[in-house]
This record gives sequence, C-alpha cells and structure tokens, in this order.
Amino acid sequence: LSIFPAEVLNPIILYVGLVVCVEALEITPARHWPAFLVALVPGFFNWAQQVASDFAAAVCDQGVLVDGSVVASGTCAVSARSNDAWTLSPTLVAVRTFGKGYILTSIVWAAMVVYIADSKFGMAAAWSIIGGVLSLFGLVHAEVVYFPWEPEGDADFHWEVVGGYALTAGFLIAIDLVQRFKQQQAGPQEDAKQDQDAGNPENADEVRV
Repeated sequence: LSIFPAEVLNPIILYVGLVVCVEALEITPARHWPAFLVALVPGFFNWAQQVASDFAAAVCDQGVLVDGSVVASGTCAVSARSNDAWTLSPTLVAVRTFGKGYILTSIVWAAMVVYIADSKFGMAAAWSIIGGVLSLFGLVHAEVVYFPWEPEGDADFHWEVVGGYALTAGFLIAIDLVQRFKQQQAGPQEDAKQDQDAGNPENADEVRV
C-alpha cells in the first residue's frame, strides 16, 4: 500500500464496489431493490462521520486567527475526534448514531425493507425488535459494547434509538394485525362464493365458456 498512493487505489476500490453492486442487483428481485439502497445508508453515515472528523481536525490543526496572525496552533476548544464534538448539535448526534455499527445496522434495515416489500409485516416487526435488542447492548449505533443499565461513552442516546425501533415494531405489528383481520374477513366470503358457484352449475358453465 505504501507503493501505490491512495489516489490510485481509491478509484479501483470504487469500481470493484460498483461492479459488485450491479451484480447484486441483477440477481435481486426488483421489489427488493429499495432494501439494497437502504442497506447502503448506514455505510454512508459512517463515511460522513469519518470525513467530518478529518475535516474538523485539519481545520483545528491550523490554529486560531487573532488580529491577523495565527495563534494556538493545534488547539481547539473541543477535540474534533472526541465524543463531545458529536454532541454539539442534533445533526451530529444523528450522523454518529447511524454510522456506528453500520454493518449490523445495514443487515437489520435491509431485512425489514425486504419483508415490508413482501407484505410480511410480522417478520419486519421481528427484525425491528432485533435491532432494538442489538442497540440495547451497543452492538449497533454505538462505539462500544455495554450493558443497558451501564451505558458507556456516548451511549446515553441508546434509549432513544431503542424507542425508535420499538415504535417501528409496534407500527408494523398493527399493520400485520389489520392484514390478518382482512384475510379472515375475506375467507368466509370466498368460501361462500365457491359454494354458490358449486350450487349453480349453469353459472359455472357460463364462466367456463
């Protein structure tokens, strides 16, 4: 890696990634394409976090301009790579939260969208619950693994994340119940229609004609 600069390797890696994505889409049903796109979102958040940290650190290293001259070079009121820097605004908190543990997050989100696309809202709710359990222990949306009652570092935001997964699961369960109720209501009607057709062979002949 020391022989080839990053400017040369990055386009190659990008090209390989695009080829893999194209091949993945070719074997993926069209209705599941949104899940593929959603799975990329946490990775973009992680990339944005790294770029933002590098940018802030580079600016910080230039020092502070006072009366036309640079002073206190290399110092900043808040370290660009510290946890405190990411709590300065809700936007920064969101970027950091969705970027941490992005591989598992991508799996959970993609599975949820796949089952939603297939109208299997119960399974989608189950994956939302799995996401909430993982976030309870810092396996997703956190920098370190912890117990729910002993959050570490910037993990004090994890209850909001768990609540989001819980609300999503509740919403999906409600949709699943409505779907099941409609199917149960439609069942007797279909049976009655079949019985009526069986009792009227003339109608059945007309349908066959």
